[in-house]
Order: sequence, then C-alpha cells, then structure tokens
Amino acid sequence: MSAEALRLAADRPLTPLRVDRGPATDESWFVRASWWLVALGILARLVRYLVDYPIWHDEAFVAASLWNRSFGELAQPLEYGQVAPWLFLVVERIVVLCLGYSELTLRLFPTVCSILSVVVFRHLASRLLRGWALVLATAVFACAFYPIRHGNEIKPYSADLLAAVSLLTLAVEYLRKPDSSRWLWIASAALPVLLGLSYPAVFVAGAICLALAPVIVSRGSTPVRLGFVAYGLMLVGSFLAIYMAATVVQQREMGSFYRLGYWKDSFPPLDQPWWIPVWLLDMHSGNMMAYPVGERKGGSVATLACALVGCLALWRRDRRTVLAFLTLPFGLGLVAAFLGRYPYGGEARIMQYLAPSICLLAGLGMAALFARLSRPALAWTAPRVLVTAMALLAVGLAVRDLAKPYRVAADLRAREFARRFWVEQSEGADLACLKSDLGVEFDPHTWRAGMSAVYLFYQRLYSPRHRSGTPFQLDRDSYTEAHPLRLVVYNDLDDKSPPMSAWLSEMDRDYRLRRSETFVVDPGKSGESWLRDVYGVFEFVAREPARTATVGGPSARY
Repeated sequence: MSAEALRLAADRPLTPLRVDRGPATDESWFVRASWWLVALGILARLVRYLVDYPIWHDEAFVAASLWNRSFGELAQPLEYGQVAPWLFLVVERIVVLCLGYSELTLRLFPTVCSILSVVVFRHLASRLLRGWALVLATAVFACAFYPIRHGNEIKPYSADLLAAVSLLTLAVEYLRKPDSSRWLWIASAALPVLLGLSYPAVFVAGAICLALAPVIVSRGSTPVRLGFVAYGLMLVGSFLAIYMAATVVQQREMGSFYRLGYWKDSFPPLDQPWWIPVWLLDMHSGNMMAYPVGERKGGSVATLACALVGCLALWRRDRRTVLAFLTLPFGLGLVAAFLGRYPYGGEARIMQYLAPSICLLAGLGMAALFARLSRPALAWTAPRVLVTAMALLAVGLAVRDLAKPYRVAADLRAREFARRFWVEQSEGADLACLKSDLGVEFDPHTWRAGMSAVYLFYQRLYSPRHRSGTPFQLDRDSYTEAHPLRLVVYNDLDDKSPPMSAWLSEMDRDYRLRRSETFVVDPGKSGESWLRDVYGVFEFVAREPARTATVGGPSARY
C-alpha cells in the first residue's frame, strides 16, 4: 500500500464487515443469536466447573506450588518443572489463602477467565463482523471443545485466551477511532497485567505493534504517536521485567527437556530442514486448528481452509490492518518456535492465544463460502444447520460432563481412595508421610513427575493434620500398641532396594515394624510407569528400652 493509502486507511474508522448474499434477515436476529450462543458457551463452562471433576496429574503439577509458597517464591523454579506466569500464580495463591485449597477454589480463576473470554470475544466479533459471519464466529468460539475443556483447568490456558482476546479488542477499538490515542493508552496500562497473566500474550501484543506501526507512522498525529510509543515501551519493558524475574529461571530449571522432551514435536525439525514444510502443514492442519473440533494429522483441515478464506475476505475488503492483527501472532509464534523458546502447534491447549484469530477467520470464511452458494435456499439453510450443530456440540459436552464427571476413571479412583485412606489411617495412630513430613525419599525422580503430585494434592486435602497445617512432631515414646506410628511411603515400595533396606534397618533400631500394607490404586500401564499410583503403610511401635530416634531430618535421602 502507498503512503497515501495508509493515511486514508488510518483516518477511516473501522466498520463491521458483512459478506452475506442470501435472503435478507433482520440484523437484530443475528445479534440475538450471537448472545444466545454466548449464554450457551457460559453454561457449558459452568457445568464443567461445577461437576468438580477429580484433579489430574497435569493440574496437580501446578497445584503443588500453590500450597505454602510466598508470593516472592512463586517466581522461583516451580515444582515438577512447571512453567507458569507469575501473576497467574499470585492470583491462584490469593484464592487459596481466601477460600482454601481444593479443586473448586484452584479452578475458580481459570473458569472466570474462560467465561470472560466468551463475552469479550463476542464484543470483538461484533466490532469486526455482521450477519452470519458474527454468528458463526461466535458459535465456533463459544462451543469449541478445547476452550471448554481447558477453560477451568489449574493451568494458565484460559488466561492465555483472555489476554489474547482482550489485546485484540483494545486494538480494534483504536481502529474504530483512529484519530484518538485513548485506546492506545488503555492498552499500554493493561499490558503489564495481561503479560503477567500469560506468557504467549506477548505474541499478540507484538503483532498489534507491528500491524499498527505503518498506519500510525503515516498518520502523523502527535497524540496518537505518543500513545503508540508508550504502548511499545510498555510492551518491551513488561516483557523484559517478567522474563528476567521469573521466565528465565523457570526455563533454566526445565533445561533441554522443554525443547527435546514432551514438546519435541511442537518445534520445527531443524536437524532435518527438508521436513520443515511438512511439519508446517501438519501443525496448521492439526490440533492447533481444532475449532470447533478437529484432530491431529490433518483432522482440522476444514477449519484451516475456512480460515484461509476468511483471510482472503479481509484482504479483498481492505481490512488489511485487521488481517495483520489476526495473522501476525502466528508468525511471531513460529519465530519463537524456531528459536526454541515456545512450542508451536502440537496441542490446542498451548496455542490458546491463537484461538480468537482462528475463530474469527474461520467464522468469516464459513460465511463467505455460504454466500457463494448458487442456490438461495441452500445459502439460507446451510449456516443455520452448522450453527445448530455447534450448539448441539456445546450441549453434548455439558451433558457428558454431568454423566461422566471425570477425565478418566483412574482419576476418580484416585480421589475416592485418597478421601477414605487419609481419614481411616489417621484413626488411632499418628499418621505421617515419609516424604512430606520427614523429608525421606528413596528415588528423587518419583517427586519430579507422575502421580506423586496427585498424591500430595489429596494428602493436603483429605489428611486431617495436613489440612489443618499442623506440623508433624516425632514423639517416639508415644507410639505404643494402642497408638502406633503409621508412615506412608508412596510408590517406592521395593524392600529389597538398597535405599529401602537401609531405611528399614535404621528404623529397626528404635521401632518394631508391626505390619505393612500395600494399596494399589492404579498399577500403571506398560510403558507408563510414571502413572503408577501405589500407597504403602508401615506401622511401627517403640522398642524398649527407649533410644534416640534416628528416622532422619528434613533432608534425609537414602
């Protein structure tokens, strides 16, 4: 575009785009339909939250760092090698301090973010689209599987989504009044909070900066330029402050596992550059684009095609700044992936910052395709059928959550067992965890991955002493036949292993092992030993005469 064209584009307020060509429909109908879809999306999210499904290990990894850390300690390396924004963790910790430690309290803030995202997205869509494009984009976003599923997990995914849609909304509001710097200053003030809640929000914020730069530079208004400079400085300053204070520490703790471990397939194969085009196609037609549904290995190619049609519609209608807002986050995310800093594609949960762009483009593309249908009756019927199908998807997800309030059956078994175990084993005895109360561990790897995080979560939730925060005091002389000491050992139960044998020998000096019992909650599938969930209880009574106990201090390790 020429400098004069850029100047005219900057001076022209943004208006919603409509691509319908079918029979005329009252615009108020589309407005009402979009709000009904918002209500349905909120309902589906509330149902998923209120069924209170059992925590699973991925959530428990984050929850482990929210038990007793100070706000400053939340910026230090997290338990189980997790990476999460500091402000997100601070909000979660505040909720725990005010409302207690449970699945419902820990999921409260993510659920609020998820619900707000639906409302803000509908507002954003109404600023950009009209007619069927508005309804279809709202339906895709409100009823899509992954924003509902991950919308209330104890992870920052819903915060990523809310931060992204909020930043896009602020940018679009500026385009509606390009002669005013008001929204640029508001965006500048919001940046520290939004980037503090979401790491990948920086891709969206950076994309907005790049998209606005040519428009604002060509316009030449001093107030607008000052607002834009403030936005850029706040973006750089907030990112560097957050990165240096917390991100770099968390990433260092992860080491090469982040790049070469679980997320390996979500980074470009730089060692085989000839596969990069195939990798790009695989990522963009797979799980990342699963809106409203989709799958890996090309399972979301229909959404990709609709999004590309949406891009073409924006280009042809001279909405190129908006197109840049929506597509540049993809490019910046790819740059981060090539640099090995953030995974790209692979799974929808880590790409929630792209969900607003995908849903807007896909909804617009669907409307544009329907508008090109040659038969008016089909053009009138097809979008209604598609919206109905997406609404039924959201209803079906809510019904499934009510009928099956758990992710997998093993999660439900783990919670029901722990709820009984910690209460029953506490009766008539002093109950302690060998790891969390005495600091004794046989295999450090047990406490860095797997179901041990779920074990610790339920211990803190259901053990009467742990829930009250009462520290364990070893009192050898009080452990009698009538009131024994019960020590819980998790997973590491091979009594022939040198660490376990050494510990039992040490205990035998002052205590007599009266009985031991093993509870197999889940043996773990072959090749997935990290999902093994086994409790062991060792019951001791004091030997006579009394000797000094040598169980081990807080850092004992065998």
